[in-house]
Amino acid sequence: MPTTVWHPDLPGEVFYRYEDVQCAAPLDEWENPVGEGELYVRLLKYTVLRHTPKGTWVGGAGWSRFVRREATKRFALPTIEEARESFVKRKQKQISIYTHRIARAKRALELLNMGKVD
Repeated sequence: MPTTVWHPDLPGEVFYRYEDVQCAAPLDEWENPVGEGELYVRLLKYTVLRHTPKGTWVGGAGWSRFVRREATKRFALPTIEEARESFVKRKQKQISIYTHRIARAKRALELLNMGKVD
């Protein structure tokens, strides 16, 4: 992997990624959770380290990651609008996956209650 150094020809260029973050509930003096945790969405900015014919290296303090230009799923994107679209698609896919898992779990319970057990 290339080292993560600031590229002098690309000052200030960044790629973007939205992420959802779940924080734990605050604790009382006996360390019992009080209320519920908080969910929020944050916009992350990654410094562009260098471009290659196949993609872009982005990174932070002591790490780097390659983002392929032609990939369907990309870790970070060059515009906030593209990052927003990517986040929406990721969350829609996540909803689809968990909806199917819930349906399967419900069906398994129905089969058990009907006595259809192997």
